[in-house]
Amino acid sequence: MLRKLTILLGVLATAAVPAVAQPAPPEKDRHVFDIFRDGSKIGTEVVEIDKNGDTTKIKFTTHISVVVMFIQAYHFDHSATETWSGGHFVSFKSSTDDNGTKHEVSAVAKKDAVDLVVDGKESEASADLVPASWWCTDFVTRTDVLNAETGQPASIKVTDLGEEPVVENGTTIQAHHYKVSGDINRDLWFDGDNLVRLKLLGSDHSTIVSDLAPDSEAAHSPDSEAAH
Repeated sequence: MLRKLTILLGVLATAAVPAVAQPAPPEKDRHVFDIFRDGSKIGTEVVEIDKNGDTTKIKFTTHISVVVMFIQAYHFDHSATETWSGGHFVSFKSSTDDNGTKHEVSAVAKKDAVDLVVDGKESEASADLVPASWWCTDFVTRTDVLNAETGQPASIKVTDLGEEPVVENGTTIQAHHYKVSGDINRDLWFDGDNLVRLKLLGSDHSTIVSDLAPDSEAAHSPDSEAAH
């Protein structure tokens, strides 16, 4: 009888212990954009988003080459890494070669400011400043951003133009259209929180469009797959 009572108390004690919440498995998304100039493909941008708990790390790699009569008339290479934690900007670092003009940018968030190092020159910016990398819809609420290529602070206004049909990988979807104006001018289309199209005017007044490519994917870690 005593043995049975001991077993019963043990079972009850185990049942009373609350289940420990398991952290969400890490997620990795890879978005590839085809870049077109007046309808002709000139390059690609790859955006890799790595979410692990409260921390999100984003890696950007962009390559553009405009060839005219078999001669490269323009090239652009940009690579950057960006980190957020708990919905707050943490750091950004980029390297850009804009047709021979090069920039190195570093931004680190502090309590009351953002420390900037642009082409070797140190400065301090507003604590609200975030890089204008447009990888999610958080940017459409911002008025002060950092030019991700040159490292210059920029003031913008974002206008919500509502839902519009956009052809994505041969399928028409309803995407949310935002117009960015001010020191930076862009048109952005989002499907949920994901950028699917970006449009701007080049310095020669050509139309530059970045469209989400068919080989974009949401790749999850093995642990994430096992959890399903």
